Amino acid sequence: MQLIVDGNILIAAFLKSALTREILFDERVKFFAPEYFAIEVAQTFKKSKSLKNRIKLNKEQIQELINFLLEPIEIIPEEEYASFMDKAKKEVPFDDAPYLALSLALKIPIWHNDTTFKKQSLVKVYTTAELIKLLKS
Repeated sequence: MQLIVDGNILIAAFLKSALTREILFDERVKFFAPEYFAIEVAQTFKKSKSLKNRIKLNKEQIQELINFLLEPIEIIPEEEYASFMDKAKKEVPFDDAPYLALSLALKIPIWHNDTTFKKQSLVKVYTTAELIKLLKS
C-alpha cells in the first residue's frame, strides 16, 4: 500500500498513542509527502509553545525524534506535483493543497484525519482509525 501522509499525522505521532507510530513504521505501507511537509512540521514545532510543553523534550531531542519519524517517508519535490496545485487549491484549504496535489500526481490515497478533507471527491482519504482497521484485516 502507498499513501501520502499529512503533516499533522507526524505531529500526532509525538502526542498520541503508539498506533500512529506503528502505522508509520508498518513495512506494508510506503509513505510519501510533499516538499512542504517538512516545512509545515518544523513551523508547527517552532510556533506552538503548548506542543513543546506537552512533548517535554529539548530542541535536540525534538529534532532527533522528527528525524526518526521522517525515516519511512519519501519527500517529493514540488516540481513533481506543481501542475496539480491549482486544482488542489480549489478543493481544500491552502495548507492542505500540496498533499492533495501530490496525491493526484501519484494517484494514491492520503492519510489525513481532518474531516473537511474527506469532503473532496478527487482522491481517497484514510483516517488513522480506518487505516488501523485496514491493516488489521
